[in-house]
Amino acid sequence: MTFDKLCILIPVYNNPKTIAHVVHEAGTFALPIIIIDDGSDILVETLLETDPSRFIVRHPVNQGKGVALRTGAKRAKELGFEYCLTMDGDGQHFADDIPRFLDLFEKEKNTNMLIIGVRDFETCNPPTSSSIGRRLGNFWVWVETGIWVSDTQTGFRLYPVECLLYPSSAIRYEFETENIVRFLWSGGTIFEVMVKTVYDESRVTHFHKLKDNFFMVILHTKLVLSRIFLLKGILK
Repeated sequence: MTFDKLCILIPVYNNPKTIAHVVHEAGTFALPIIIIDDGSDILVETLLETDPSRFIVRHPVNQGKGVALRTGAKRAKELGFEYCLTMDGDGQHFADDIPRFLDLFEKEKNTNMLIIGVRDFETCNPPTSSSIGRRLGNFWVWVETGIWVSDTQTGFRLYPVECLLYPSSAIRYEFETENIVRFLWSGGTIFEVMVKTVYDESRVTHFHKLKDNFFMVILHTKLVLSRIFLLKGILK
């Protein structure tokens, strides 16, 4: 399996201090990069050097990470890519972990796989809320699929592009969790690699604890009910 059908997707919203570094580091792997500027106050294109292997798509107003990922996937498909590696624009992920994904991608030669970058919480001292959120998310995805995933909320992933294009009402961070569940329901296979992550005071995150956790509760309620109906044969 070659990498000519693979690109990097980086959704970004108001991370002017980190996006140039993230894009530069990701660019060292000679993969085309699609940046989705989700309505940032400062145009992301003004923060980056011109490069013919980079494509920038801008939302005039902020629409949410889920919408940004779908926009990036649509652009990737238009450009002929079949797989995309997603990473956040806030500097949480380290580009030097990208070879872990590429090595597994090449080794497995599985056309219907999703590779999850499991954040190493043992060394990065994450906020308590992040640790609890991950444990709860992992538990509910297990309830909904019967399969244990070690980090259901990570944004560092390698997808089939089509996996990001199914119809969904999720527009923010809950989209990534729903994506895992529906991918597993469709018969997809998940692989995991361990990745580094960073949490410090300079990192700018747009995860809203009250609003986004509310959306997560609504999502898991819908997915659990759907799972019950699937098992009973009411849904297919």
